[in-house]
Amino acid sequence: MTIRKRKNLKIRRHKRKNYVTLVILLLLLTLLTFYFVLFTDFFDISNVEVIDNKKVTSDEILQKSRLKNGQSIFRFNKNQVENIIEKIPYIKSASLVRVFPNTIKIYIEEREAIGAAFYENQFIFVDSQNIILEVSDKLIDTNIPILTAIENNLGAIVIGDELQIKPEWLKKELFNILNLLKERELLNHLSEVNITKENIFHLYTKGGSVIKVRNSDIVKEKLDFIRTYLLEKDERMIIDLTHGGNPTYIPR
Repeated sequence: MTIRKRKNLKIRRHKRKNYVTLVILLLLLTLLTFYFVLFTDFFDISNVEVIDNKKVTSDEILQKSRLKNGQSIFRFNKNQVENIIEKIPYIKSASLVRVFPNTIKIYIEEREAIGAAFYENQFIFVDSQNIILEVSDKLIDTNIPILTAIENNLGAIVIGDELQIKPEWLKKELFNILNLLKERELLNHLSEVNITKENIFHLYTKGGSVIKVRNSDIVKEKLDFIRTYLLEKDERMIIDLTHGGNPTYIPR
């Protein structure tokens, strides 16, 4: 064996030895890190913050999440906790953030009631996506209209599920109207939305007027007129917009 070959062989053995040493060190470091993370209290939860909730209490959210102080910040499934919190009817979305070493922040987006369907002497509060938020024997929010004359069209009432109204097109028109009015911040000017036997929508105002519309397309077309009337006039009139042309007025 030549001197050069012996030298190359020695270099290769030295590199192999260094490689093995590096692997062992990395393995030990990984094991130490694993032990430090899971078996010491440095990453134990000591603070859970609930942010942007108004309707749902922080205590209710924390109880639902099952997160506890002293629990490892790593020993839970983030998506699973978010999904559990989102089962609360008034919560639209929950986003959980780990803030190392020991804090959890839960960001909440809540649902808002857009109307209250009156059914069997109870109020069924629903949001803009038709989700049933709550059933109460009291009208706990007077800034949204009562939805009446839909009793015979309702399906099963299940909190957290969609409000079932038949036929489907009628439900679509009703919620399209409510959402159009919500976008213009006009819902708080209405006391009731009544659906007649002829499927005409009567919008009862808090000033004592009735605005008649046939569908959401007419509401969209006449939205500026409706807004101006609600904000500036509202003089106890019956206003007919069902034909889609110029409004007709009859004193009430």
